[in-house]
Amino acid sequence: MQHRICFLILVLLVSFQLKAQQTDTSHTGKMENFMRHFDGKDTVRIGVLAYSGMVLQDFSGPIEVFSKAKGLTNNHYNIYIIGIDKSPISTENHIVTTQPQYDLKNMPACDYFFIPGAPMAVVDSLRQNTSFQNAWARWKKRADTSKLASICTASYLLAEKGLLDGKDATTHFFVADDFASLYPKVTFHKNVRFVDAGNILTSSGVTSGIDLALYIVGKINGEKIQGMISRALQYNYHQYEKWPEAPMGMHFKR
Repeated sequence: MQHRICFLILVLLVSFQLKAQQTDTSHTGKMENFMRHFDGKDTVRIGVLAYSGMVLQDFSGPIEVFSKAKGLTNNHYNIYIIGIDKSPISTENHIVTTQPQYDLKNMPACDYFFIPGAPMAVVDSLRQNTSFQNAWARWKKRADTSKLASICTASYLLAEKGLLDGKDATTHFFVADDFASLYPKVTFHKNVRFVDAGNILTSSGVTSGIDLALYIVGKINGEKIQGMISRALQYNYHQYEKWPEAPMGMHFKR
């Protein structure tokens, strides 16, 4: 009797183990079949500018989205870190240091080129930086970089060179009035996370770069991939929201 009980227990244990393995194999098989859908498709090339003083979240948020997209689409994305030159750079408050893979003069062809924002003192300095501004003049003549995407205050860098004239755009809520005053030729939008103006996309404050990147993934790969990434990040993707109001009537002053 004891032998029969032991044998039954052993059979049950083996059965449970096989069932678990089949479940794992089934999930793995589904993911492999899902990823095969992207075989043979063109790789999406994402360039991200890195410069000293940039906001870390502006830089890392979109990269994380495209990193997840790369993993879910069988390496359908390439991500390049591009500096003004190839010197190491530090993010705002010297929190993170990174080494660009390329510089603006020798950057590879990109389908989307992201420009993170920074505190206004850094942005104003870059607006006066000749080599930096000349890069946008070169971009206008290049056919291999089809779209620009600015995060937060980086919209100033595009507007300064006239790239946003006659286009819809947005920026961080706190500097919105200053931006609209400086660049009256831009059709400015409030209460949005991002704006798609065709070959140039702009986003509002900091975390909105995640929304913009998810929007691009959705356009390229569909809502299913977009939703998978959004859930993986535990992030609520959205395009519209009422902007916050600064306390006690505070606003940006030059």
